[in-house]
Amino acid sequence: MSVPLRISTDPTITPIPSIQSTYSIQDQYVDPVPPTDAWAIFLAARFSQRPSLYENFPGPEKELVRKELRRVRYLREYFAAHRLSPGDKLPLASSLEKAHKIWRDRAIRSCKDSLACIERELPKADFRVRRPLLLRNRTILGQVEQWQSNGYLDLQKAMSPGTYVSGLEAADDSVDDDPRKSDYGYNGWVMVFEEGKGGVTLDHPDCHGKFPHQKIAMQKLLYDKQNTPLKRAVGGDCKQLRYFHLQANNMKWVEDAVARYYGEDGGELGRNRSLLGGRRLYHAGGLGAGKKESKTERLLKRELWHCQERGGVDTHLPPHSRQIRPRCALVPSPEGQDVRRDDDPAAMGGNKQGGCFFRSASSPQDVVLFMPYLHWEIEKRLVRMTNVTRKTRQNKEREFAFERRNKRRGTWGSVVEQATKRAKRIDSTATDSDDTPRNEDSPSWRPRSPLGSYLWLASKLYQLIDEAADWRLIGDHLYTESPLHIRRTLEQYYYWTAEDTTQRDRQQVVYRGTWMHNDPEAIPRVVMVDQLWLYILDENTIISAFPRRWGRNKPDPSAVHRAIRDHLGAIDTKSQVNSIYDLALVIIDECSRVFFDRTKPDLRPEMVDIYSSAISKIAEKKTEAYERFGRDVKRMNALDPLQTAEELLRKSLNIKYEWSVLMEAQNVIDQLQIMQEIFTQQIVVMGDFERALRGILLVASSEESGRFKSTVERAAALIAEMKLRRDELANLEKRQANTRSQLRELLDMKQQQSGIIEAKAAIRRADESVLQGRSIVVFTVVTIFFLPLSFFAAVFGMNTRELNDGYMTLNTQLLYMFVLSSIVISISLALAFSSWARTVLFGGFRLSYAFIGHRIATLTAGRGGGKGGRNTGGKIVKGKHLHGASSKALREFMLAKQREWEESKENGYYGASSGVRMQDLADDMGGSSSRFPGGGNTSELPFHRRASGTGPKNERRRSSGGWTSGQFSVNSVRFWRRPSRPEEEEIEG
Repeated sequence: MSVPLRISTDPTITPIPSIQSTYSIQDQYVDPVPPTDAWAIFLAARFSQRPSLYENFPGPEKELVRKELRRVRYLREYFAAHRLSPGDKLPLASSLEKAHKIWRDRAIRSCKDSLACIERELPKADFRVRRPLLLRNRTILGQVEQWQSNGYLDLQKAMSPGTYVSGLEAADDSVDDDPRKSDYGYNGWVMVFEEGKGGVTLDHPDCHGKFPHQKIAMQKLLYDKQNTPLKRAVGGDCKQLRYFHLQANNMKWVEDAVARYYGEDGGELGRNRSLLGGRRLYHAGGLGAGKKESKTERLLKRELWHCQERGGVDTHLPPHSRQIRPRCALVPSPEGQDVRRDDDPAAMGGNKQGGCFFRSASSPQDVVLFMPYLHWEIEKRLVRMTNVTRKTRQNKEREFAFERRNKRRGTWGSVVEQATKRAKRIDSTATDSDDTPRNEDSPSWRPRSPLGSYLWLASKLYQLIDEAADWRLIGDHLYTESPLHIRRTLEQYYYWTAEDTTQRDRQQVVYRGTWMHNDPEAIPRVVMVDQLWLYILDENTIISAFPRRWGRNKPDPSAVHRAIRDHLGAIDTKSQVNSIYDLALVIIDECSRVFFDRTKPDLRPEMVDIYSSAISKIAEKKTEAYERFGRDVKRMNALDPLQTAEELLRKSLNIKYEWSVLMEAQNVIDQLQIMQEIFTQQIVVMGDFERALRGILLVASSEESGRFKSTVERAAALIAEMKLRRDELANLEKRQANTRSQLRELLDMKQQQSGIIEAKAAIRRADESVLQGRSIVVFTVVTIFFLPLSFFAAVFGMNTRELNDGYMTLNTQLLYMFVLSSIVISISLALAFSSWARTVLFGGFRLSYAFIGHRIATLTAGRGGGKGGRNTGGKIVKGKHLHGASSKALREFMLAKQREWEESKENGYYGASSGVRMQDLADDMGGSSSRFPGGGNTSELPFHRRASGTGPKNERRRSSGGWTSGQFSVNSVRFWRRPSRPEEEEIEG
């Protein structure tokens, strides 16, 4: 059923008559932080309310809505082919449309059954709780029934932005940003204060919103030279204070902002940037003859800019190591432009007409301030930022390697072209995982229900569009001459050389305190360390730069700049903002008090409470450990310590539980010390800033000093408050340090108790040793009685002539007994106590074993050699018995053969026709003619070195004929030593 209801009850919204909606259900959720600009209000309204809301917007707000709608349309087209993972069949946008259609079809099919069920439950429902809920559901289901009607389809078309917002198809170059640039989607914030009025809305065509929530596109702020409001004021400057904010610690943006403020050309600054680009000291004559140092170079000089940077692009350190070292310095305002008029009362050292902000009587000083501060981030967003940063670093390293490789090959033109294509954007519509950083965190879980799948895919597309500006900024500015400084976790700030701190980040107390296993809706968060860069120029302009949270392109209630805007919007700026320094103190205070401002209704973790809770839990675990130790001690005292010593010893040495608690306590202390160090740096920077303010106060006129004195007092009060915040963290550390000391004392007591138990166990073992000693004494006494008896029984049992007619005398037997016993005893004692004796004995055993083995092998070969025979009586044995001959016989045989050889050569018969045939000579050698090398060349005869009793150690031993390098030579006759064969290895060894 359907009930005609009104669109809205807001009197400022006039419904469009052509759009008739019967849906009257209002949102139950109320945003605790209402939207502040027209685009946020437009998005928060229902579709049926948006046409009338848009019509009621003024011209600049309509232009803002049109610009943002064109940006969303561009990004949807940009990611039209994007896939969440390479395995997806459809792109994300197509999957979203399909899931939407499936959910609507299912809702329409189940609508009638759900309505019937509600109608049955209404009469029995409770009037207080159940009945209002059923009526609400019935109204919603009645609206679902109309989804397929023609009137509802016409209503959908009428509520589409294209029907009531003109100019969405074509981009307006005068309004829209260039989507090809890295700062596309980023906005800068603007605030203006006038004397006697306080904060006012800046009347500028490029600025949108109202004070204090007025913003301007980053491209318009930094690169529109003609229309940008970021210009150095000329005349009337003491009547207006201006504050410009950049939403990232991007050094390139700061350089461009300062150059735009002084009206200098950024291109000329880039070409002549000897100190910014090349990191070299500035020399007056280094920029060309007659060319002076620019105002931007004077403010961003080396010692206040790149020299203060740690972990630049040329240090090969991880990107999170980059930081501008904390400092506050004064720089004289550059001359060359008269920023004060002659009729300006401040020029004469006072505010006589009361219409100007405070100005120092002397020449103004510019202030440069760098300060770290604590913030936070959702852990899932931190993971996505880390993935994009890591992917960008990998791509840049591949590009550098590619360029270096091709530079050596001389193909620099192709290198530039390909590198430009690869560096054009980090992520594109391609589905290849090498070019898409978000494929690294491809979802491992997806909802299965139609509504869950539709909402999940919609959130993924929204996340992609919301984070597009951030990952594009990282891709284009992370590795430049003036690089981007990304956000850092607490561990990355302290361990800034570590490549990966993921595990340490998940050990943060805040992470563990906000992440719970049993709560699926818990949102884990981590503590971050951001940087504040602050420039006070000409005592009337502030330029600040600090990062926003990852992917927070929409209004963020937890943003530091949102807290600054809310603070300035809530106070009386007419009385509390008397100078540009009062505004600077507000900015510094809001950055410093992120975790100490408990009035913000957002997701920021209550850090102090979380640490207090963690310290209390650790103290509870410490108490439990003490109780367990006390129970063990009581048990040991109640029982027999000699019976339970080993068991208690093993239990007391197990310190796993105490060690885990001690590690938790140490982790808490380390994190608290890191945060105290950050607050210490803030106090140091603020101390320098306060001294600068006091210096300005000393030279101020009497009329101005009274008004400026309150500013100095606020600076002193801010320092005192910073000290209180640090002291609060120090008190937490002190509590945890006491717990850590008690845990260490517990470990010491357990160690001492273990020593006591070991001592008692040693006493027990000593008592057992005494008992064993007594038993040995008994056996010794028994031995004393039986030893003489055994001796005399053995003596009288001997077969001697004197006792029982033996064949040996008693003296002979005693002589043998004592002599042989003395030898055995001496050898035994020598082997037991002398290493030299053991060496001699074992060496003799080895030599004997080798000799016996050699003789056995020789005898075995001799029996297998034929008829047998040996060299006896000095006669020379035959060749067939050569293997069994001695060395002397072998030498005589060789000399005889040499003489026979010489005689045959003198008689002229040699070779095949000789009287001494080769076969006969081979037979004498114990071989055959086929075994001669060279096929019958008898100049080299076979010979086995082992047969002559030689070995590896004797190959160079000289004899009468002489051994030479393994060859036997007898009076210039050389016998070749051929390699041994298996049948000849028998005589080896």
